This record gives sequence, C-alpha cells and structure tokens, in this order.
Amino acid sequence: MAAARQNSVLQPPQKEEAVMKKAVHFGAGKIGRGFIAELLFDSGYEIIFADVVQEMVEQINQTHSYRLFRIEQDYEEKLITNVSALSSIHQQSEIIEAILEAEVVTTSVMATNLPKIAPLLARALRRRCESGKEKLTVMACENAIMGTDILKKAMADTGLITEEMLDAAGVYPNTAVDRIVFDGIHGGKEGIEIGEAYELAIERNKLIDPSKKPIAGAEYVDNLEMLLQRKIYMINCGHALCGYIGQQHGYEIVQDALRDPIIQAEVTAAVMESAAALERKYGYTHEELERYMNIMMLKRFLTPGLSDPIARVSREPIRKISPNDRIMGPACQCEKYGLENRHLLKGAAYALRFHNEADEQAVKLQAFIKEQGVEAAITKYTGAPTDSRIFRVILEEYNRLDEEKICSKQ
Repeated sequence: MAAARQNSVLQPPQKEEAVMKKAVHFGAGKIGRGFIAELLFDSGYEIIFADVVQEMVEQINQTHSYRLFRIEQDYEEKLITNVSALSSIHQQSEIIEAILEAEVVTTSVMATNLPKIAPLLARALRRRCESGKEKLTVMACENAIMGTDILKKAMADTGLITEEMLDAAGVYPNTAVDRIVFDGIHGGKEGIEIGEAYELAIERNKLIDPSKKPIAGAEYVDNLEMLLQRKIYMINCGHALCGYIGQQHGYEIVQDALRDPIIQAEVTAAVMESAAALERKYGYTHEELERYMNIMMLKRFLTPGLSDPIARVSREPIRKISPNDRIMGPACQCEKYGLENRHLLKGAAYALRFHNEADEQAVKLQAFIKEQGVEAAITKYTGAPTDSRIFRVILEEYNRLDEEKICSKQ
C-alpha cells in the first residue's frame, strides 16, 4: 500500500513505570501488537511479549516501542511504548519470571498453536500457585470458539499442573475477537495499520472480580455464545454470501462485489434476516444489530487496503451450507420462528453454484450435482427435507438463476 502523507503522532499518556501493571502476551504478530497489546497499553499495562521469532524479539527490544497507523484517520500514527520481548524458545525462565509478576496473560498465536505454549504457561502457573501468588487472568484471544478452554485443557494435558492448581493460580475467561490489521509503511516508518472497528468480548462471570474490567475497550458479556452466534450468523454469513453472489456476477474480489449496489442490497437483506432470528432468540434489539452490521460488516469489509479473493473466502461450500453453519443455521432459525428467510435461502442457492477447481469441496459439490441432480444435493448438504418449504425455495431460487441474465462486471 502506498505511503500516506506525513502523519501526526498520538503521544502516549505519561505513566509511572514503578507502579505499572504487567501483562504477558504470547504472540507478537499483527493481531498481538495491533490489537490485543494496543488495548493492554491503553489499560495501563507494561507489556512483555513472548514470541518464537528472534528477529521480532530483537526489533521490539531496540526501542521498546512500535507504531500503529489508524486507517480511517488517514493513517495517523499511534506510538505504543513500555513494551519488551522475550524469546519463547531461548528465554523460557525469563518468561516464567515475568508471568510471576503479571496480572494478565493473553495470547494471539492461532488456536492450533495453543498446545505448543501450554507447557511453558503451565510451569509458570504452577510456580505462581506454589509461591502463593494472587490469581491472574489468562485469556486466549484467538479466532476459535472457547479458545481459553482449549488452552486450559492443553495445560492440564501436559501433566505439569493439576486442574486444582490451575484454578488456584488463575481464572480463564473465553473471548471473541475480530479486527482488521495490515503491515504498513507511512512517512518512511514501519508499523501496523489498524481498522477502527473491532470486537473483543470477554466472559464476565469468569473474571476474578466481575465488577472490574482488566482490559479497557473490551465488551464484557454474560453469554459469550450469543456473541459468537451473532458473529457467525451475521459477519461470517455476509462474508460468504458476498463471495457466492459476487462470483455469479463475475467478480473475483469480495470488496468489489460488495461495492456493487445490487449485491450489497442482497447481502444486507440476508444478514438482516439472520438478525431477526437473533433478536427473537437472544433479545437483541433491531437497532443494535443493524448498527453491528453497518460497523462490523459493511465498514469493516470495505476498509481501505482490504482485498479478499472470492476463491478463498467462499471455499468449502459444503461446510458453509451445512444445517448449523452460517447460511442454513440462521435460515432454519427463521423458519422455526416464522420469520422471512428467502434471501438466506437464495444465498444457499448461490452457494450451490460456486465453482473453484482448487477447492476440494467445491469440486465435490459440483460433481454430485452433475451426477445426482441439484434436488439430491439440497437435501444432502443443507439437510432440508424434500417436502419442506426450505427445500422448495432453495430449488426455486437455484433454477431462477438459470433464467436470470447475470451481468458480468465491466
């Protein structure tokens, strides 16, 4: 991305280092530095990163700071200070000592890597337990459902610490996370570009003191499931539908498709059908879900610099039209509550037409339709019985796409 004009710099507030709280964060990648650590910094923590990449450790320790560029503010610079880094390969003893003094431990290493950091964290928490330290807050901030539960189980599975010691050493709230971040260079300076819209939801009832908020800027919730389902039924649903509808209109990039007013209208109509089901199931208001869609889907998906290939976003269509996933899940909820769901079901019809020779599921789906017919595919992959209204609407919309003249982008 081209560099923006010389940026103004947001100066960090003055902090008394001697009394600063400490946080240890595993993972100094873009999400770690550009999302979780920014909120820790804003919450008044000194931050110690633990990372496997020696070059990143050395880079952070050169200046004990790094830069963020706020995309929607013309890449205005924000300086994050009071940071240091340790190698999780070569400096494990130092990381354990840091955790002994920390109030918060967070991660952004990808869910598949949580078992890799579990032994080191288990050893540190055992030390805290044996030395009588107060409980600390441990949170896995990963793109995974109940990621902290995964981390806690991985620590118990190491055999280095018992469940009782884990509970004596800390608390383990689950989280839901979402933010757009990029590498960027502006004004000749390297840093991380961050989108304004983000989501960090934390389970309130698992905190040490549910009345206190360990991280400023997070949302504290009593029912994380409703937040996770909101994300799947609205954001993940909208993302997938942009791809499926966009491909049929000749687009290759999700953002280009979403800028098409016809496609945007179809996608938002489907997403608001999902929202209606969430309103009925969880008690959300229409206004808050509409605001959520506008910020976390439309504004976020159209963040400058973001370019999502439809071939990637729409891959694995069999999984994405399964009965409990992002399209048919809300469609079935709408059916249960007697709500409109035609746009969602039309989205399923678009998904049934998705072609991508590099995607195993897309190839399998099209081969099945060619051999067995679309009627059999609807029942097999969406779970809709042949005598159901859902089946009839999907089939009707699928056949209608043959009759419509789909105009390719110019």
